[in-house]
Amino acid sequence: MKTLIFIFLASTSFAALPPLAQSVREYKALLADPQFYASFKSADQVKEILRTERGFLVLTQNSAMHVDIHYKEAMTPGFMGPAQFELEFSPPVSLN
Repeated sequence: MKTLIFIFLASTSFAALPPLAQSVREYKALLADPQFYASFKSADQVKEILRTERGFLVLTQNSAMHVDIHYKEAMTPGFMGPAQFELEFSPPVSLN
């Protein structure tokens, strides 16, 4: 019985994340990235973060910036853990 529990837990730890959980990881990575804060003036207030086909569109009261998500291939063939990705920040565009 202990063996079956171990096999079950080990196999589920390598399962792919559900789409909601993966999306939350991506939003957290965006908000935690120092480049996100460096891209805007300290007085800017984020109004919206919209999900696009390629990543995110970040809107403040003065500017807009697109952030692309680049997904990496799994390091281990057959690995089905959370998708690894990098964020690529475009320069902000003034809305005024």
